[in-house]
Amino acid sequence: MSTEQFVQNGAKASLVVVFFAFPTSVALANMALLSTLLFWLLGFCVWSSTRRLTWQAMSNPVASAAVALFAWIAIATMWSPADGSTVLGALQKYMKLLMIPVFIGLLQDPATRGRCWKAFAAAMLLTLVVTWLNVWFDFEWTRTHNQGFGKDHTVFKDRIAQGMLMSFFTVLAAYYARRTPIRTVSLLAWTVAALAASSVLFLSAGRTGYLSLPIALLAFVMFSVGLQARKLALATTAVIAVIAIAFTMSTVLKSRTALAWEEITTSSLTGPVTSAGSRVEMIRFSIDSALDNPVLGHGTGSYAVLAKQHFTDAEWCSVVCVHPHNQFLFFLFEHGLIGLLLFFWFIVAIGRQALREDASRRGLVMAFLAILVVSNMTHSSFWLSTENHFFSLMTALLMAAARPKAQA
Repeated sequence: MSTEQFVQNGAKASLVVVFFAFPTSVALANMALLSTLLFWLLGFCVWSSTRRLTWQAMSNPVASAAVALFAWIAIATMWSPADGSTVLGALQKYMKLLMIPVFIGLLQDPATRGRCWKAFAAAMLLTLVVTWLNVWFDFEWTRTHNQGFGKDHTVFKDRIAQGMLMSFFTVLAAYYARRTPIRTVSLLAWTVAALAASSVLFLSAGRTGYLSLPIALLAFVMFSVGLQARKLALATTAVIAVIAIAFTMSTVLKSRTALAWEEITTSSLTGPVTSAGSRVEMIRFSIDSALDNPVLGHGTGSYAVLAKQHFTDAEWCSVVCVHPHNQFLFFLFEHGLIGLLLFFWFIVAIGRQALREDASRRGLVMAFLAILVVSNMTHSSFWLSTENHFFSLMTALLMAAARPKAQA
């Protein structure tokens, strides 16, 4: 094996580790990501083949949008009221947008893409098994220690991230079940999909998962079935019926939904801090403040600075002064309409490419896009580590296999 091949294989192998690590361990994911970038940087500096793959990746529909969005985030540091460490921290969080062309270049090889899919699936299977076992057994290293049904069983990540990842894994298992020609494997995949969906609806208190799962399943069904009206109606009815039954049976889903509605309708800065209520106040503050500088925004890292001036209560500020729990409003607040439009470009690029794919793959990509939109409407997903890993890496993995326009 030549040195060039060793370096290229090192970058690809490290990226496979990243796909296994990010659903379970931020530390391991970051170490593997650093290894990926070091191998890639060495190859980029020394060999033309790595440079060629990276430049080719820039022709991918999503790559230009991701780079343009990061470039605007970097430019917006020039008028930010935040200090240098805060600005650098924000740039570091959004850096994965700049890495998307690097990931796409490394994922041009179908074999590497296959390994990454298997690594992600293995991590999610591990999460799923431990989640179900946690109903009966207490593990010292899990995040929750709530045995029994009707309780939250978040094991590796926070409940928002686990619900979002498990929602996509449900769709991924259903996608594989429809694609495989082996009946027994298909039945096994459908079983995994059912267990994954049940873990979101019955074993989690994450309301983002409650939203992500049905919307992702509906997107998968609608775009997989296409214009076949009878099949579309039957499949959509089945998804809605399953979710309705789950809602009537899941005590944790019903209680968390009812609590969210109560928190929203009673939200007040003079009252106690609540999850849904705090989101109402952050939306109000973000929109009002964004109107002060709607085109350019207040600058990268500005939210925390200005939020602390507005939310003077320490208890409230500990929750609402970190980020606005809505990536769309986050970009509008800090990067103005220009940043928000660049984010829309990023989203539309994924959606347009999905429409060029075959039916089942189109359904998978659109389900991922549905989760991306839902998650970023309820959380600052490109600012938070695990969610940032998921959306950046999975975007690259899905788009690296994109069919060129000429073949669409």
